Amino acid sequence: MSKTLKIYLFAFAVLIAVMIVIDQTRQRPLDWFPSYYLDEKKPLDLYVLNGEIDHLFSDSVVRYGKNPFEYFQQQDSLNIRKETYLFIRESVYIDESSTNKILKAVERGNTLFIVSDGFDPYLTDTLRATCEYVSYDNPVSFNSKIDERPELKLKFSKGIWSGEEYSYSPVFGRYAFLSADSASATALGYMTFPDGAEYINFIEFGVGKGKIILHNQPVVFSNYSLLSNKLSQEYAERVLSYLPDQPVVWFVASQQHDENMGRNQLSIVFRYPALRMTWLIFLYGLVVFILFTAKRKQRVVPVIKPVRNTTVEFVQTIGNLYFQEGDISDIARKKIIYFLDRVRRTYNIDTRLPEDKLIHRLHLKSGKDVELVKEILSLIAEINDRDQCSKQELIQLSLLMDRFWDSD
Repeated sequence: MSKTLKIYLFAFAVLIAVMIVIDQTRQRPLDWFPSYYLDEKKPLDLYVLNGEIDHLFSDSVVRYGKNPFEYFQQQDSLNIRKETYLFIRESVYIDESSTNKILKAVERGNTLFIVSDGFDPYLTDTLRATCEYVSYDNPVSFNSKIDERPELKLKFSKGIWSGEEYSYSPVFGRYAFLSADSASATALGYMTFPDGAEYINFIEFGVGKGKIILHNQPVVFSNYSLLSNKLSQEYAERVLSYLPDQPVVWFVASQQHDENMGRNQLSIVFRYPALRMTWLIFLYGLVVFILFTAKRKQRVVPVIKPVRNTTVEFVQTIGNLYFQEGDISDIARKKIIYFLDRVRRTYNIDTRLPEDKLIHRLHLKSGKDVELVKEILSLIAEINDRDQCSKQELIQLSLLMDRFWDSD
């Protein structure tokens, strides 16, 4: 091993060691992306709720990670006991077919509970409710001090906790219920923005023998909220207490992993520290390799130009002589003979084929535009049939043939 190579390897090892030290000692910022995954410990995930929710219901909670359509299709065939269907995500948009199956299940006495900052317009339209984004001037800030962040106040309007307020900071959910059918809807809670505007954020709809409950603040069930203080835990427990005492099927956000990965193909690499470090080492190593091996290790091989084909120039010269003599028809026949001969030698095509077959085969083998091929062969056939050629036809024939060969 040469001395130079040893120096390169030592420098590369030092670089890797420095990268590892920097990565392990740097302060990592919190990821506030609202993913709401069950197995993640980021602020806006559901790791804490996933560990505690089984203790809040008399029956165990079933986690279901597949498409809701499959579950409710199975339910239709089994027609089993009443259940509560739970969704907690940043936004819940269920396809129309699945929504219809859910509504049928609710009509039979089941309960649908959706906690989301956005609802499917098809569902809200079916419930005759209006849920829209409401403006608020102060932006969400995660870096400011806690006592300087704007607060969102939540309170219940029904039950024994009516009127009790709970504060959340910073403000997350921005969608609110602006109107609903009073015959089937009941407001269970309100939210108040820092500017004093109050909107319904917790609402119940009666559908057949069952009910649909919607809440627009999934942040109340996040790790951030449940670990921040006792009041936040109390609010989350009281929200869940509105659910009937029956088995719970929790449709977890497992499919959102794939959606997130579609946004960034490297997201799975940067999600895990070990994979991220491996990827960075590979990139830096590749840069070092390129820098130190960019020097060519052999002499430049000269480019030898191929011998020029003077046949075309010879034919052009002969053509010019014929043209000066003024025998237009003879020039056209020579050009046609030369063109067909070159087609036979270049593409191995029998030029005696019928015109339509010849056009098709020449188009396929040459890759030239079919209209150009058709125009050339049609003009050749016309000149051969009349055995005469005008000056204009000769010019057109020459231009078409040049176009054909120049497009190679």
